Amino acid sequence: GSGSLSGTLGCSGLEQLWDAAGGNPSHAFMAAEIAMAESGGEQYALSPTDDYGYWQINASNGSLATFNAYGNARSAIILSDNGTNWYPWTTYTHGLYVGRC
Repeated sequence: GSGSLSGTLGCSGLEQLWDAAGGNPSHAFMAAEIAMAESGGEQYALSPTDDYGYWQINASNGSLATFNAYGNARSAIILSDNGTNWYPWTTYTHGLYVGRC
């Protein structure tokens, strides 16, 4: 179940987490690449600028900024318009996600 999709995840685990959280499966690969670029697949990654979890959701997003694995994926789905808009992520705009998965 989705309960095993936590801790440090690789690309396939991140894709599964995206899917389990209700993300569009056609965008799961990109979502995983973004998460790998953002956090290295670390559930509890915290940046100096208060970005949380796999997808490094900024604290300015309130309760969306969570270390909870499922919640962090849900937040990424919400903030990326279900994988169609990755512009809020600098790893996307700078092309740093390419080849992560």
